[in-house]
Amino acid sequence: MYKIALLTPLHPQKTGIADYIEEMLPYLRNAFGNEYQIDLFVDDCKPNNEDTVSNHKIFEIDSYEDVHKDYDLTIYQIGNNGFHFKIYKLALKYPGIVVLHDYAIHHMVAAIFLEQMKNDTAYLEEVRYNHGRKAKDLAFQRFAKGELGLWETNAIEYPMNRRIISSSLGAIVFSQFAKEHLETYGCNVPIHRVYLHCGGECEKCSDKERDAARKRLNIETAPNETVIGVFGFVGKTKRPYSILEAVNNLTQQGKKIKLIYIGQLLDDCKDLPKCIEQMGLSSQVKLTGFTTHEEFQDYLLASDICISLRYPTMGETSGVLMRALSKGKPSIVTNVGTFQEFSDDMVIKINHDENEIDELIQSIKQLIEDKHFRNSIAANSLQYAKAHLEIESTAQSFAQFIKEAVAYNRIKDNAMYQAVKNKISDVYSGLNYVDDEFLEHATNILVEMFGGTE
Repeated sequence: MYKIALLTPLHPQKTGIADYIEEMLPYLRNAFGNEYQIDLFVDDCKPNNEDTVSNHKIFEIDSYEDVHKDYDLTIYQIGNNGFHFKIYKLALKYPGIVVLHDYAIHHMVAAIFLEQMKNDTAYLEEVRYNHGRKAKDLAFQRFAKGELGLWETNAIEYPMNRRIISSSLGAIVFSQFAKEHLETYGCNVPIHRVYLHCGGECEKCSDKERDAARKRLNIETAPNETVIGVFGFVGKTKRPYSILEAVNNLTQQGKKIKLIYIGQLLDDCKDLPKCIEQMGLSSQVKLTGFTTHEEFQDYLLASDICISLRYPTMGETSGVLMRALSKGKPSIVTNVGTFQEFSDDMVIKINHDENEIDELIQSIKQLIEDKHFRNSIAANSLQYAKAHLEIESTAQSFAQFIKEAVAYNRIKDNAMYQAVKNKISDVYSGLNYVDDEFLEHATNILVEMFGGTE
């Protein structure tokens, strides 16, 4: 029996990462099989998901240090907020596999040094470690002038993820964007890209399903009225004010639109309700606040168009977008970061410059007026989802990488393994040229001798 420790947020903690892992766990158990036991470690949380509680041993994260040696491998879920403070620190102390949900984790790292430790000097030194002296000098200048921190304006340029990657046995990411950027560090750490699952079946939402969801949510629509959904925490990075301006313009043009922000309102958008009222849109724009997982899914089904803008971006992969694609919901995204990986015939990309609102207006208008275009976008998004986002296949990809890490972790300190590995390395270095056939043969020797993965 192989024992795996998984350090993660869980429900009822209000984070999409809890959604992700609790949707994945049943499929991971199946992918791992009976030879693997997955224990969960959580911080200040009483889990309430019935499947999770009944199928896993769950411990307080503060107990992990006492038992970490009992596990063959530890998986750390790393996000960019306070739910991951303790997870991040433990990942640095006891190397394992990190699952990097956000490419940029500068917000979290800055909070650890500046808010928890109250140590500006240590933070600046951490910036230097991750991004060099020029970045450290720039961060210092921002402090001296009372300007916004790098994490608020340049997080994607200064993601602060080098230390966590270089300290780990391996990493799982959800985009090619993240994988390629992390590999430039040359840390000799395997980076595995897993597609972010869509959370359910990939099946186009029918008009009947859409109308049923609207009925459950008490959404009343006029004939030919378009429902636009904006999902997740409502903060400035989701561009809610730009979306509101665009919808206001379109309603003045005579378009019938109902705009719904589905998610908790953050402090940096606390005047959004007032803006809605001042524009005279109170009957057409709704703020739901935090919703249950089931309500969230219903709002997705109820929407005709989904908007998933991000700027500044943390290099995250949008779980909402994956769900929208899997239901054939036409989506508008920002042309930045991971969104750039999606083809132009499956999502509509807009820029985040001074033309953002104008491009939003034109994109929404085209989706409303051009049925052929709308159907084409929906069909292409659904085809992509079926090819990549089914939860069974993503769980298999995730589990296979972890199995390889467990196998390697068991042999990496073996004296014979190290001797054979060093001998092969010496021979290969002496060739003075790249020989793929030699490398493949050497890998097969190691796997055959030690039953691991090199």
